Amino acid sequence: MAQTVTDVVTGTWKSILSWDRLDTQEVGTVRNKKTSSYTYTISDGDGSGQSDLVFTDTRTIASNTVEQIDLLALTQTTLTVSVPFTFRQLTVVRFRNTETEVGKRLLVGVDPGMPTTSYAFEVGPESEFAAVNTTDSWVVTNTNSVIYLSNPNSTSLTYEVYLLGNSAAVGGSGL
Repeated sequence: MAQTVTDVVTGTWKSILSWDRLDTQEVGTVRNKKTSSYTYTISDGDGSGQSDLVFTDTRTIASNTVEQIDLLALTQTTLTVSVPFTFRQLTVVRFRNTETEVGKRLLVGVDPGMPTTSYAFEVGPESEFAAVNTTDSWVVTNTNSVIYLSNPNSTSLTYEVYLLGNSAAVGGSGL
């Protein structure tokens, strides 16, 4: 069985934050619009601004449950990776809620003991949470290798997960 992961990642990631304020006054309408964007270039390799592995998946989480993604135990056969692998560093973490129904939200970074009240981010319908760090990445260790997600809704919820980073085969020298 192969002991290495050879998937290649090269591309760009664009982050955009935009807001619009419309104010109607006696003298007319005043509109303030601001957009902040930044494009990150991610190339193949294991240095700053580089990635050598991408993990993508579409998942459905049952109602009122918590699930976890363990960065030290992933497989992705659709990218010709057939061995377990670990992330040493993460450059991009992205979760997209694919639901369209009002109020269906996904909670990211939840406390597994309190899935509906303690969380880091709430991802609403047709929205996403993304974190990009191409400079020094998120260094994955045994103590911070799990991402928790929760569905506090009364019905199941479908979401997409994207992880870009640097990897090592299980048993390799990545951690």
